[in-house]
Amino acid sequence: MICVSLVEKTRGEALQALARAESLADLIEIRLDALESPEIDLFLERANKSLLFTYRAREEGGLKESSLEERLNYLNQAAQKKAFAVDLELASGEQAISELKRACQKTKLLLSFHNFQGTPAQEELKEIARQMKEAGADLGKIVTYAREPEEALIPLSLISWARKELSFPLIAFAMGEAGCFSRVVCLLLGSPWTYAALPLGEKAAPGQLRADTLRSIFEKLKTT
Repeated sequence: MICVSLVEKTRGEALQALARAESLADLIEIRLDALESPEIDLFLERANKSLLFTYRAREEGGLKESSLEERLNYLNQAAQKKAFAVDLELASGEQAISELKRACQKTKLLLSFHNFQGTPAQEELKEIARQMKEAGADLGKIVTYAREPEEALIPLSLISWARKELSFPLIAFAMGEAGCFSRVVCLLLGSPWTYAALPLGEKAAPGQLRADTLRSIFEKLKTT
């Protein structure tokens, strides 16, 4: 699946982006931290595709300062209104994760980890995946920063490992230009989805590819 991330600032811009994304996306991520006035209901009412709600903490790439209490409030709302999925950082802690998990009766809980400085050792990342699974996540997301293409192989190696050893669906790839290829390869290795930007839209992370480019790549792979 291709998940298109929306990082527009205003309600109007975000709704226009939502309409454009629906022809390219299998799943649409609403980045609540990008919005000047975050809201849930309007997007659920307008969307024809499944929605993933994210309110990213500043420490892991969030676009504005926010308290954990504020982020949890919005994610709880999204879960209670049966959004497809909500994304919370593993670093939020056991109490916050448990609170959100209780609200996720019909919503998938995605626990995430982002490192914008580099790529930790494989064993360290495996332990992070184990913690996500043990915390009750339905799936996990581990994203690191690659300075060299070889570094991107480390998060990619976790996908099949997590599936075989933990029975845990894991999204894993590397940010940065050196990690661009991993955003394609991760799907081929079994990642539940990968993230993409709208054509002419802002990127949510370094090295993010355009959704139409990704779609074209996968269509060509199907015919070879």
